[in-house]
Amino acid sequence: MATKPVKKRYSFDTESSQSGFTLFEVLIAVLLLAMISSMIYSILNVSIKFAEKGEKKILLMEREQGLLGLLQRQIKSAWYDDKSKQVLINADEERLNVVTRAPLLNPQVGTVLALYRYDPGSATLYYTEKRDFYNIEYADDYAPDYEDMMVLMDNCPPLTFSYPEESSDVTVEYDGSEYEFWPWCQVSSRENDQIR
Repeated sequence: MATKPVKKRYSFDTESSQSGFTLFEVLIAVLLLAMISSMIYSILNVSIKFAEKGEKKILLMEREQGLLGLLQRQIKSAWYDDKSKQVLINADEERLNVVTRAPLLNPQVGTVLALYRYDPGSATLYYTEKRDFYNIEYADDYAPDYEDMMVLMDNCPPLTFSYPEESSDVTVEYDGSEYEFWPWCQVSSRENDQIR
């Protein structure tokens, strides 16, 4: 006798095999996702602002070190005039003139008159060089017009120069800090450099 295959019937119980989400569960999931997303966004936002502040601080420090390095190099390489028996540096509050063997714009020339002018109104530091440093028109108080100079630094912090001849050092006050630079041709400064 041949047996007939038995067909099995599967019954689906709608109450016991429910496989969807309720509206309440979906709302809870969306709420949790929104809370986590807002926390991640606020953490990223704070870290981006912190990174931007750090970059600005690093940029300001680089600008300061660049300017101070340039001033040190040019003042250290100042020209000593045998006729007048003095270093060819002149400064007042907002201006510094130095005949130097360390030019910035014309390195192939050798010796130039480097001129710095600070404009406190626009907080801008201007710079230029004169290759004919021996020109008698460049008296001690010579200051070219701002239009004839290049902008060395925009948004420059407060800056002042002073060069009392009796002390033989140039004092630069930059953003509340004071820096002193000595020309190498001063005997006392050479002794100070050798001691350091």
